[in-house]
Amino acid sequence: MHPRRRFFILLASLPSIGPIAQAQVSHATFPAPPPRTKGTVGQFDAGIVQRAAEILASASQWNRTDTGSCPRAATTYSIRCALKRAVVEGVGMTWDAKPAAQAARQPPERVDCSMDVAEEHRGGSCGTLWDEAPVFILSRANAITSGVWRADVRPREVWAGTMADAESPVNYEAPRVVELISTRKYSARLIEFNNDSAITFKDVQAFFRALEDRVLSAGAADLDQATDGVEIEIYAEGTGLIRTYNGWYPVSGFVAQGSTLRFQIDTAHHVAPSALDREILQRASTIMTADSVWNRADDRKCAPAAATWSIYCAVEKAEVEVTGGFHHRRPAMELVREIVDERTKGKSYQHRLMDYNNDQATHLDDVRSLFAEAIARIR
Repeated sequence: MHPRRRFFILLASLPSIGPIAQAQVSHATFPAPPPRTKGTVGQFDAGIVQRAAEILASASQWNRTDTGSCPRAATTYSIRCALKRAVVEGVGMTWDAKPAAQAARQPPERVDCSMDVAEEHRGGSCGTLWDEAPVFILSRANAITSGVWRADVRPREVWAGTMADAESPVNYEAPRVVELISTRKYSARLIEFNNDSAITFKDVQAFFRALEDRVLSAGAADLDQATDGVEIEIYAEGTGLIRTYNGWYPVSGFVAQGSTLRFQIDTAHHVAPSALDREILQRASTIMTADSVWNRADDRKCAPAAATWSIYCAVEKAEVEVTGGFHHRRPAMELVREIVDERTKGKSYQHRLMDYNNDQATHLDDVRSLFAEAIARIR
């Protein structure tokens, strides 16, 4: 699940489709509350597919020329855009035709989370989080595995597990549905299927019915295909932090009562770099000492026995040596990314550190100054 990071899978065609059983799910209020357990994910995703079918409810609402974009002011929809709108609305956001109005609707800074950690029915939710509806599965842990946060204090308790985007089964099952019931192949599957003059509106309706059936029956199992690790560490007075794929965020109001955990995440502020983050960057700067040890072809795969290092791998190696573990969203790494962003405005990097490292315009002096500036920013 990465901001990730949401994508809408391109599908193959559905010509000559036979009858498909209608999914046995009621049309409940949409959007439904975010699911708290794996067992309720299928019903949640079935509602999203139903909503997409409602958006594209008649042939007159069908845009037969999908160009690859989904304008929010449009009054007709391709299949892909109907799914995209349904997913956006499914997590409680508004498909607003006016970008300024949409941007003005900022989520609350502090998000309330509630988790059940009983072994027989573990699961929890923070509602809409980073434009997704993640399902959490947590249990108590002995220690943090992705590196200690601070050298001067240890957490009083640690919880670890996974978080997975509840909408992901829609994306995961769509191509599988097509493989089961289609015979025609497309390169850009959903766009080309939508634009194929041989496809009828009945084929579109049959596709939605089949997709609804699949997410309803396999949604819980599919959630395992889109999990990210998560760790929570709690200190005095119920404060601490949560480590996620999207960054490290402050946690407050942590209370454990029986099998229930309740806390808040401050999603508006990343955890600031600590003294250990400064030490990590100081160590990384001593690794990148010469062109002979600089890997100019970074692929973000860092072998422990490597003799050369990229910027990313130098920070990873330093994290492990200084803290005993690695997390790619640790504040030290995020600070380096922030500075790279500032230095490369206007460049279309897909992966900031990797592309900056591999850019022929980047020199060793740039790398040295990058670490020096990052170290200087930690107070």
